[in-house]
Amino acid sequence: FLDTPFQAAKQRTLKTILGGFLAVVLLSVPIFLRWAGGIIKPLERMVATISKVEDGDLGARTGLPAGQDEVGRVAGHLDHLLEQLQERDQKLRNWAEELNKRVAERTRELSEANQRLEATTKQLLVAEKLAAIGEITAGIAHEINNPIAVIQGNLDVIRQEVGNDTGLDTEFGLIYEQVHSVNVLVSKLLQFARPEEYAGIVEHHVPDEVINDSIPLVQHLLGKGDIKLVLDLHADRPVAMNRTELQQVLINLIVNAIHAMPDGGTLTLRSANKDEGGVQGVEIEVSDTGVGMPPEVLESVFDPFFTTKQAEGTGLGLSISQKLVSRSGGRIRAQSKVGEGASFTVWIPAAQFE
Repeated sequence: FLDTPFQAAKQRTLKTILGGFLAVVLLSVPIFLRWAGGIIKPLERMVATISKVEDGDLGARTGLPAGQDEVGRVAGHLDHLLEQLQERDQKLRNWAEELNKRVAERTRELSEANQRLEATTKQLLVAEKLAAIGEITAGIAHEINNPIAVIQGNLDVIRQEVGNDTGLDTEFGLIYEQVHSVNVLVSKLLQFARPEEYAGIVEHHVPDEVINDSIPLVQHLLGKGDIKLVLDLHADRPVAMNRTELQQVLINLIVNAIHAMPDGGTLTLRSANKDEGGVQGVEIEVSDTGVGMPPEVLESVFDPFFTTKQAEGTGLGLSISQKLVSRSGGRIRAQSKVGEGASFTVWIPAAQFE
């Protein structure tokens, strides 16, 4: 019975210790959880921020307030590193954009330089071809001129020997006319080969007269192609342009218009007094109702050796026409749409009389 009080006190003491321990544990759990949350949540936010950055969102930040503990300092350093990373990325993007602009600008400059080089090369080739044609034409004219001169001289000798009362005046007249025609042809060939030598030969005449004189030269083509001719001529100002050159330009435009109407159509020739830039002049229009031209053909229509007639054309007609008109101080323009025909307009300044 002496041990009974001792055992009861021991049990009470154990219960008291156990109860105290449980009370301490219960009281420390919220504190521990709060302390653990203060460490784990910032770490989770840093991990989430890093994941956003990996996904391409360089503007992501932890947003944690700067603290004195290790976690706060790590979060602050992380945000600072992300700021630097974003700044450097922006600089790289700006440099890349600037580099792209410079590359694009340089590419454009190189493209323009290449186009100029191609145009210059084309002009050189055209100049060489024209020079070769000029030399060949001058040579042909010279070779024709010599025998014609011999024929002319011997014809004069024969005429003197047989006298004037031979009854052959008509035949002699025909021969003289044909020799004269060949001389005129040779002169035109030389004028084509050496236009600068004939640039000073200027005549004053009304374009309507040249138009009327040109129509008989193409009348057979008009009849053959079942083409209706419409004349609307009202120009009365004389122009300072070589008559033969103007006729050459008109015939070339008319023949081109006829070729553009293989199934027939209407060819219209108009003329009127028209001033441009305060300068008096005359405008001549040659229009057709033919097949028309697409934009890419219209852009190159005045280029030397450009032709859509394949083996039938030389591609020099419109180029020479433009050169002749420009040399007289005028201009020539073309307008066309596929299926709606074409229209060529020639403007020539009026002659100035002193």
